[in-house]
Amino acid sequence: MSVMNMVRAAISESHQQIELTPFSKGMMDGSISRSEYANGLVQLWHIHDELESLVQQVVEVSNYFTSEMVRTNTITRDLRAFGCKVVTFQPMSETLAIVNQLRDWGKHKPFALLGCIYVLEGSRMGSLVIAKPLSKTLGIAPGETAGIEYHTEGAAQTPSRVRAFKEKVDGARLDAATVGELTEGAVTFMELLNKLYAALLAEDVKQIGNQRRTA
Repeated sequence: MSVMNMVRAAISESHQQIELTPFSKGMMDGSISRSEYANGLVQLWHIHDELESLVQQVVEVSNYFTSEMVRTNTITRDLRAFGCKVVTFQPMSETLAIVNQLRDWGKHKPFALLGCIYVLEGSRMGSLVIAKPLSKTLGIAPGETAGIEYHTEGAAQTPSRVRAFKEKVDGARLDAATVGELTEGAVTFMELLNKLYAALLAEDVKQIGNQRRTA
């Protein structure tokens, strides 16, 4: 079994769990508001911002990270479409836990960051399915992408980009210790994302969003 297939198998259970969180289901069935979705985007911005910063510093993984994988600017544009900024919502404790874990990996287990890149790039395959129902959920006119570019940007190239990433990792012939780091990163990152997604629609989070939106 290839390295990437082993990692995919290792995160399979968490991947299924995150799809069952109220936030994930809400994007598909219309049960979340623009404010709630924007808060989720802000949390993802902090995660992408930290990872994008780290991969530029960690030479072991920077070669696997391309400009198409940068998502912070895209999230900023989406937030602007909803009249929000990154500072509109506070980073949640679950988000800060992910950021701190990324920093620790950057110092001690750099190839764990490669596992995080795999998870985030793999999620863009899911975006191919999410974009249309999410557009309806958020009241975005058919054919418009402002507000959902996080899911639509580069969509046509997503399958080939993800495939190229996996082929590059598989072709690198990483040693067992490095594969262990990569797998640990993917598994733990998915578990932490699950905790974040499970908390996104908590009542206190909604109150923060509503208060800041009307301030």
